[in-house]
Amino acid sequence: MTDDTDPAPPEALKDRGAALWRDLHETLEFDAHETPVLLEACRTVDAIDELAAVIDRDGYMSTGSAGQAIVHPAVSELRQQQQNLTRLLTTLNINAALEGASGAVGLSRAISAQASAAANARWQKSKAARGA
Repeated sequence: MTDDTDPAPPEALKDRGAALWRDLHETLEFDAHETPVLLEACRTVDAIDELAAVIDRDGYMSTGSAGQAIVHPAVSELRQQQQNLTRLLTTLNINAALEGASGAVGLSRAISAQASAAANARWQKSKAARGA
């Protein structure tokens, strides 16, 4: 949806977070309830970059309080942020939107298709339980 109404990335976003915001808004439209999820995904991308920079600077290993070698705390946090990003992007269902159509219609279709499949499964289970 490349047009002049694409919202500018929030100023708090850094390079990759802002780039993700722009890229997704050029292709898709987001409802009011999806925009905060997208913002968190963009902020998570920025956090991932910061954590990766710390690991690049300090290495994967660090020194513990007793002088022992330990895995740098940023390694665990990086992994958690990567999992969080995956969860946020899955929540937005971007792949289905891009495959089905562009814009909010694609997101709506993907969500509607999932909702329809779930409703049909419940209906079939209910029918089977009643012997119908």
